[in-house]
Amino acid sequence: MKVLILGAHGMLGQALARVFADFSPALWDKDELDITDSSAVKKRLVELNPELIINTAAFTDVDGAEENKKLAHELNGKAVKNLVDVANEIGATFVQYSTAYVFDGKNPDGYKEEDLPNPSSVYGESKLEGEREAVKAKKYYILRLDRLFGKAGEGKTSFIDKMLELAKTKKKLTVIADEYGCPTYAPDLAKRTREILEKQMPNGVYHCANEGSCSWYEWAREIFKIKGIDIELKKAKATDFSRKATRPKYGVLNNTKLPKMRSWKKALAEYLE
Repeated sequence: MKVLILGAHGMLGQALARVFADFSPALWDKDELDITDSSAVKKRLVELNPELIINTAAFTDVDGAEENKKLAHELNGKAVKNLVDVANEIGATFVQYSTAYVFDGKNPDGYKEEDLPNPSSVYGESKLEGEREAVKAKKYYILRLDRLFGKAGEGKTSFIDKMLELAKTKKKLTVIADEYGCPTYAPDLAKRTREILEKQMPNGVYHCANEGSCSWYEWAREIFKIKGIDIELKKAKATDFSRKATRPKYGVLNNTKLPKMRSWKKALAEYLE
């Protein structure tokens, strides 16, 4: 099978490259293809003629999206349309990744795959636009995740790396304790992606975060516990910080379609150890 991975230099892209290594996938990033350029997308994809297109490329700066609305929608929405149009033309299966930020986060019980999205930020709106384009593919999977972590790619660093870096120079940290989400380990998500494809699951939306949820504070506490770092952690409210974008209070993704993935704590321990 001929596989194309877009956003290949990022955290998830690199994990997918390892999981699909036996297919010798084409690994493209923005230097190889500008996915917002519809004519370039058509030319390059028709030439390559992949049977599977996995798109991890995205605008992921949540606060930055509030000031760069046009770019966020171009990368997370219109670019997906460009890819889907060609995927349908060449008969390729299309995989798109999305986020808990497509929900408003007001439900403390979290969200199932079929719950109605209602984003409260430009980032969430742009990712929802991408979902609405992805479902137009004849063969598609939309995999939602939250709080991605793993080996750093060329994109932004994970919360874990930020915490460990701060701990080098600070004895006390204040971390938000009233926003909840589901940490997602990039290698586990990459494996789950392959499982879904190999089992030829029905087209649709799948929640693919690691099992369990936590606040940012609880996540930081677990990081420092595993690493044996003695640091004072103080709880904060989300409103204590000035941020441009609204985050979901309960960005919890409930997986109702697939076997449970391992807990975020086990995945975190593997990553840190």
